[in-house]
Amino acid sequence: MRRLLALWPRDRRQSQAGATLIELLVSVMIMGMALTLIIGTFSTGLLQATLAKRNTAATAVIEYELEQGYDASAQSYSDCFATEDASVAPTRAAFQGNCSGGSFRLRADVQVGPGPGTTQLLSVAVISLSNSAQVGSAVQVIKGAR
Repeated sequence: MRRLLALWPRDRRQSQAGATLIELLVSVMIMGMALTLIIGTFSTGLLQATLAKRNTAATAVIEYELEQGYDASAQSYSDCFATEDASVAPTRAAFQGNCSGGSFRLRADVQVGPGPGTTQLLSVAVISLSNSAQVGSAVQVIKGAR
């Protein structure tokens, strides 16, 4: 019994002097999960901001094209826009043309065709250049002379 008491710590602080391996592993795991959640939150926010910016640009170009007045000699064309570089102006390309340079993010394809009677059928589709997918759905409107 005397030997057992000799091995037993006399002071309570002596028995809790260091952290065990299990305690360290649990604390590292908790910190890792917290860090993963924080990074996930920031990346989700960045993705949502990018999508909102793209959709706003697509809506703006559709509204601009649809608000243009009736023009009997209007031709179909593509318009490259939504660049990250403010010094690069939007460029107009041939219909379904390639947007030159790697700075453009979106292309608006405006197709003008005959409508019923003396009207025009205008169709505007916005294409994302990163994956060549259409942003939203194409918008069509019939324009007539006043």
